[in-house]
Amino acid sequence: MNELIEQLPHRPPFRFVSSVVNDDTESFEASWSVDGSEEFFRGHFPSDPIVPGVLVTEALAQTAGMLLIARSGGSHSHGMLVHSEIRFRIPIRPPALIALYAHELGSVGALYRLSVTAKVAGVIAAEGTLVLAAGNASSAQ
Repeated sequence: MNELIEQLPHRPPFRFVSSVVNDDTESFEASWSVDGSEEFFRGHFPSDPIVPGVLVTEALAQTAGMLLIARSGGSHSHGMLVHSEIRFRIPIRPPALIALYAHELGSVGALYRLSVTAKVAGVIAAEGTLVLAAGNASSAQ
């Protein structure tokens, strides 16, 4: 399952998904483990470290991207986040294992709308919808 992570176009330090938990093509679950040593914590509320919401959104987009890769059998080798609407419920503080969920709601052409959720210890930290434009390497510019 973790070979899907390698199919993402992202590489460390900007790949946030740590592992794939469930690669069902209907509902996808991954995780991101943060221990507090990550470089971004040095400047993001250093006296009270919080995982930046924009990075949680990116981790959710990477999870959604892996769902599309799994569903397409690898033919969607790259994509782009074109819209996000995420609500943050609680701050995420290290150390944390962030469970990331993505479920496709529908598509029009190469645009895919997905429901996404991030949970910590079973509690919803962020949830909302994303729209990804999916493509393949031969159509990249």
